[in-house]
Amino acid sequence: MKITSYQVKGKGRGKVIGFPTINLKIPSDFLLEDGIYAVWVTIGGKRYKGALHFGPIPTYEEEKKSLEVFLLDTTEDALIDVRNEEIILDTVKKIRDIMKFNSTQELTKQIGEDILLIETILM
Repeated sequence: MKITSYQVKGKGRGKVIGFPTINLKIPSDFLLEDGIYAVWVTIGGKRYKGALHFGPIPTYEEEKKSLEVFLLDTTEDALIDVRNEEIILDTVKKIRDIMKFNSTQELTKQIGEDILLIETILM
C-alpha cells in the first residue's frame, strides 16, 4: 500500500528516547490497520528504510492515533526540515501489533528488536 503524506509537529518523545520520528498527517482515505510496519520511505527523491507506527500510543496513555516513521538509514541532521516535502510510504509488511510497555526501557528494547527485523525484511 502506498501512502502520501506530509510532516506535522509531534511531541518529540522519539527523539528523547533515541529514535527520532517524522510525524505524519493521517490521510482522510487511510485504510491501514493499527500496527508496526516495515516500509520504504521516499523523501525528495531519496529512498530510505523505515519503521512505521500507526495507531494509539498506549505506553503514554494516548488513545488518539498517530502516524510516524523512523528512518533506519539516515541521521537526524540529514532531515532537519522535511515539513514542505511530500513523503511517500510504501508498506512492505506488518511486523507486529501495537503494544503497551511498562517502561520506556521496555519500549526502546522492543524498538531495537523491531529495527533488526525490519532491516532483514528490507534487504
